[in-house]
Amino acid sequence: MLKTLSAKVTELHIGERFDVVATHLFPNISRKKIKNIIDSGGAYLNKKRIKIAKTEVKIGDKIELFWEENSIDNTQKGSIKQLNIKNNIEIKIDTETLIFENESFSIINKPAGVASQATLTSSTDTIFHLLNKVYPEKFDLKKMFLVHRLDKDTSGLMIIAKNLEVQKKFENLFRDKLIEKNYLALCFSKPKQNEGELNFPIAKDSNRKNCYFAITNPNSKNKNAKEAFTKYKLLQYYNDANISLVSCFPKTGRTHQIRVHLNAIGCPILGDKTYSQNIYGHKYYQIALRHMLHACYLKFQFEGQNFEFNLDLPKDFKSIIETIEAVK
Repeated sequence: MLKTLSAKVTELHIGERFDVVATHLFPNISRKKIKNIIDSGGAYLNKKRIKIAKTEVKIGDKIELFWEENSIDNTQKGSIKQLNIKNNIEIKIDTETLIFENESFSIINKPAGVASQATLTSSTDTIFHLLNKVYPEKFDLKKMFLVHRLDKDTSGLMIIAKNLEVQKKFENLFRDKLIEKNYLALCFSKPKQNEGELNFPIAKDSNRKNCYFAITNPNSKNKNAKEAFTKYKLLQYYNDANISLVSCFPKTGRTHQIRVHLNAIGCPILGDKTYSQNIYGHKYYQIALRHMLHACYLKFQFEGQNFEFNLDLPKDFKSIIETIEAVK
């Protein structure tokens, strides 16, 4: 369940930093938890998400905090293990994390909030290290090889190869577009067409770090742009909330592809800290703490055997849908 608190800055806290003021305004929330809320994208100053705890506030500023209520106490003991990684964010690994395994590969349900691979700022806050620390007897760092990636805040199905030969085989399957993938996304607004294919090339944004944009003008020239194709289908439009549930089938695997393509048609994903940052007027622009994108389906053939995997929606996805379904 999403929890929220809000208050305005008084003359007592002029010029102080956001986290210090929030601690005074909300005495039942620790400064450490406030820092965690900031890191997870749930802190807002005057309706704009902030990422830096020491952001200075002014008199009259409105501070808002949003966070997901911790449900771990309601879970049977032993069914969930958790690990604190960078910024003290708790990532939970439960008994359903390992979906399938054989001698060649594993299929896991990656939780949102953990990276698929090392970044420039950290080499150990990855799904491999998390699995190894929680279940060292089952996940050996020397026997896990990446074959595809999910964005840090994307949840869902992920393939892990157990040796280099298998890794290469899966890379070839992805390259030849022989792996069928399906993602579910909760988006702002509604696509103009209920289904279709987005074929906008994608290029890196030179003005924003780790950002990409879709080239929607067919006459535009960009030598660094790469072709990208995403089929989509509108599954449900929640009219009163102006939110859509969209099924996406990416044919290519460009970085941020689904997020960029949906943003290009005016339907950025809920909670996307990069591509929905300008959504201010929407009634539910603060409802999601991470971008609501979930890899729910995989289908492929490997060494003569057919494999097919389906995943249900995660709890935070369901919670948001329940909230917007209740809107009248």
